[in-house]
Amino acid sequence: MAAAVFGEVIRAERVKQAIAQDQFALLANVDRSYFGKLERGERQPSLALILRIAGGLGIPASDIIALVEERLAAQN
Repeated sequence: MAAAVFGEVIRAERVKQAIAQDQFALLANVDRSYFGKLERGERQPSLALILRIAGGLGIPASDIIALVEERLAAQN
């Protein structure tokens, strides 16, 4: 469940910034197909990857984690 919520959060942030998925994958130095799997909740990101994604989005990793925690809490 957390992987799916993480994917929703990073997709929403990427779309909010009007960055195409393939462009963002290059920006964050993540394989495009793997990034797609992350957004679909099919993969669990490592801490290093969360930090790269946060850097690509220009927001602190703690903000991403906080958004994930908020959504998970709202589901319970």
